[in-house]
Amino acid sequence: MLSPEHSSEADPDWIGLQNAIVETYAEKIESCIKHSAWKMLAVVMEARHAYLVRLFSPAVSEQYRMFLKQLAESILQQDVHIQARVEEQRNIIAQQQLSLDRGRRAVRTYALNN
Repeated sequence: MLSPEHSSEADPDWIGLQNAIVETYAEKIESCIKHSAWKMLAVVMEARHAYLVRLFSPAVSEQYRMFLKQLAESILQQDVHIQARVEEQRNIIAQQQLSLDRGRRAVRTYALNN
């Protein structure tokens, strides 16, 4: 993901851990979207938000600021992708709902005419 190349004083283990955590959240989010697990997606997003609030707190050392800036940009890009995927799934579900409603109307019409 991101590297500590701009932060010579930054702890690479800490940076690696943060990258791994952010990547794990991204994988969980993608899995939730893929499996239409919308309630779980909300839980994962809330957990990721809480993690990011702690990560980007003012208490974080100045030596990590460049890394955090890069990480924030990466997360914003991920969020654009996530939003697009959710919209895509929402449109698919809307189409399925429309098809289901048409089928129900057709069955009712058929039942009334026979």
